[in-house]
Amino acid sequence: MKLDTIVVGMDFSDNAIHSAVWVSRCVAPNAEITLLHVIDLPHRPHFTPVSVPSRNTIERAARDFAELQMAKVTALLTENVVHCEVRVGKPHEEIPKLAKERGADLIVVGPHSSRSRRRARLGTTADRLVRTSVIPVLVGMDLPVNAPRRLLVPIEDAPITPAVLDAARSLAGRFGAEVLLLNVWSNAEYSYVASIANATAANEAEAKREVERDLKVAARTWLEQFAKDGVARERVRAVVTYGSVGDSILQAAKAIDADLIVMGGRGSGFVAPALLGSTVASVLHGATCPVLVVRQPTTPLSNASADDDALHATHRA
Repeated sequence: MKLDTIVVGMDFSDNAIHSAVWVSRCVAPNAEITLLHVIDLPHRPHFTPVSVPSRNTIERAARDFAELQMAKVTALLTENVVHCEVRVGKPHEEIPKLAKERGADLIVVGPHSSRSRRRARLGTTADRLVRTSVIPVLVGMDLPVNAPRRLLVPIEDAPITPAVLDAARSLAGRFGAEVLLLNVWSNAEYSYVASIANATAANEAEAKREVERDLKVAARTWLEQFAKDGVARERVRAVVTYGSVGDSILQAAKAIDADLIVMGGRGSGFVAPALLGSTVASVLHGATCPVLVVRQPTTPLSNASADDDALHATHRA
């Protein structure tokens, strides 16, 4: 995963500023960084009193303020080449548009700072970016002091997994980080496999041991492949478990005190916010460390459904 060109969405909240500084100093000190502030002008009804400032007046004032704040943020960054842009529009549309224009490797945003409830604190812009951007998105929550040293990488049997592993492998090499590969079977999938084992095992205890043995073999296979492709084996662990996928990821992140979660995001890019995906949504809204979401190009919903069917069929096999 290259980190040569980065776009940082800048709303001048503490979260956004801290994310820009952390990426500049700890993640990609040699990257070319573009700070983008998007002015989202409210609709001005035609019956608005004449005394209310015009949209042009509001835009000019917002631009003046943004340019002043951009200069302050730029002074906090390292020796990166820094560009500053101010645009008018919707942040979730303008940020990926600029990222595409720049050929960016990464988009960085902070969670919304004004949200009081934990579940709602991600914010509309970050939520929509993660759902729609084909460029990886880093959501800068609870940033570590230094570069990430412990990576949690949830993986599944899905088309996005090679891209997730490539990103994790690159970041692990860049930071000399330890990696925990995590695959979580749902309770339903685990129960299905266990029922098959029960049919052939002498008793329930033996069936459970057989399933646990299969999980360990799967973990070892992933570990060996990951190590073979360029990460020192002693810095990689693999765990296969079962339960609620989102909760298991959050629990694992807490257990290893993860500095960064690297995971895949699937979906069409044209679905409603509520359909972001229960696993990605759970992790983004509950994580206590930054989350990097690597997405695959948009595909029709019918294909996404087919991928899900294939995933379940693989586990059942």
